[in-house]
Amino acid sequence: MEGVLSMNTQKTVLIVDADRTERELVCETLASQGLRLVVTGNMYQAFHHIEHLTVDILIAQLRAERIDGLTLLDAAAQHQPDVGVIFITEPNILETDIGIKAMLAYKDTFFLPKPVNPVHLAALLQRTLENQRLAFENRQLQSQIDEKEGLRRLTGKSSQITKIRDMITQIAPTKATVMIHGARGTGKELVARAIHHRSLRRGSLIAFNCATLNENLAESELFGHERGAFSGAYYQRKGRFELAHGGTLFLDEVSQLSLSNQARLLRVLEEREFERVGGDKTIQVDVRVVCATNHDLEAACRRREFLLDLYDRLNVVPIYLPTLQERIEDVPLLVKDFLEEFSQQNGKSTVTIAPEAVRTLMKYDWPGNVRELKNCIEGMVVMSNESTIQQIHLPERILKATGAEFSNLLSVPDVWEVDANNGKQRLNVEVGMSLDEINREALRATLESVDNNKAKAAEILKVSRRTVQRKAKEYGLSDE
Repeated sequence: MEGVLSMNTQKTVLIVDADRTERELVCETLASQGLRLVVTGNMYQAFHHIEHLTVDILIAQLRAERIDGLTLLDAAAQHQPDVGVIFITEPNILETDIGIKAMLAYKDTFFLPKPVNPVHLAALLQRTLENQRLAFENRQLQSQIDEKEGLRRLTGKSSQITKIRDMITQIAPTKATVMIHGARGTGKELVARAIHHRSLRRGSLIAFNCATLNENLAESELFGHERGAFSGAYYQRKGRFELAHGGTLFLDEVSQLSLSNQARLLRVLEEREFERVGGDKTIQVDVRVVCATNHDLEAACRRREFLLDLYDRLNVVPIYLPTLQERIEDVPLLVKDFLEEFSQQNGKSTVTIAPEAVRTLMKYDWPGNVRELKNCIEGMVVMSNESTIQQIHLPERILKATGAEFSNLLSVPDVWEVDANNGKQRLNVEVGMSLDEINREALRATLESVDNNKAKAAEILKVSRRTVQRKAKEYGLSDE
């Protein structure tokens, strides 16, 4: 009794049992469940079904003459990560090595002892279907959360970021390969995750940085290897493509792949198949590739450092990310988001930031883009003992680069005097003096008014004590 018994495609159940009587009993029990039943007594025929069908539930003998049920489960799980399994077992087999391995192999594994009891089988089937239903609902809920989170993290109201969000919404449900172009720190992986979360793919997002490993190690990481393929390959290992089956593979810094690995990548994109390093078995995969680069790949193609055919295959849908300087109006919103995120992470009440500090942040060039801003805010939240971050709390490199380091002193010439504890200290300022000379005079007068107390001077001038110390040394005021 073999073949497809029902064409209801709601769920596909693969029944593998060498005992014809048991096969028929299992089929009779499940016949009224509205399932698609695929039946075989041949283990090799079972592999054929696994490769060409989406098997939702596997019912098989745990121990067989040639290929055990665990091997079938491994194959089925590669194609359907949520496959449910019911193993038909001999009495007391759970006390054996294979029984223990089976219990550890998969979280939704059930065991049905021989002889098969139809009532027990029906109950285990219902539990398996219920587990799959709950897993599906959890994925749907998580997908909705991830979808919202994915786009929410693309913070900003600038025209550039609004256009990118619209592009993600449009291309995410498709199968198109995406190339994300952008400088370091612009959020390329964030965009890749947003595309995956809004897609219809059930698998995971697997990320790989192509610049981190040499040619041979990168090949093994991407395509996996067989046991004994090279020195140190003691076990078979799945590569990133296999792990991303049914999902998305994000290749960061794809320009750093060797020409040999570029050729292998091109073949996978065109044929949807590959072999592990040291293996001859062709593995078919369903993977969407999203890649990113901060290099000019067209120039690399002209230099023959990057395969033109691969570039054309990867650059089907290009997304260009602006630098933070190009969307500087998004800085206040990004700062707000990061303040909330890191306040929560560090168990603090939400830290706020003074408007003048935000204005200073908007004047900075941000060579490290959003990543640099994020790291900057995290550091200030961690180190802050105040509920509000003032301009004096900003990193000195930002204060210095924006001219805000002593911006308070530049306003002093309006009244030509510094306010100290006991009145005002007159400044020796003349027309024609440079701003640097005015700043030196303002610092000198302030230090003199507070008996060289640098902490008090910093408080009056609204700068950090460290800035006062450094500027005093720079201006030659340390010994005065």
